[in-house]
Amino acid sequence: MTHLDQHERIAGPAAAEWVLSELEEDQLVEAKITPVPRRRLGRGELVLLWALRVYLIFMMVVVFWQAWTAR
Repeated sequence: MTHLDQHERIAGPAAAEWVLSELEEDQLVEAKITPVPRRRLGRGELVLLWALRVYLIFMMVVVFWQAWTAR
């Protein structure tokens, strides 16, 4: 098995790290400044994010109220 064959089976972050480690300096700079497009989120993911935002705002109000009434 060659060096390349061993790394072809690696997926995910480990593969990305290996690819970045094999690039030359100018290629690495180019790879780092290339913008990554935004991911399109599904309906469930959007609902979850909005629920977390509402929860965060609610909890901020609760904390401020507790701090105000504790005086």
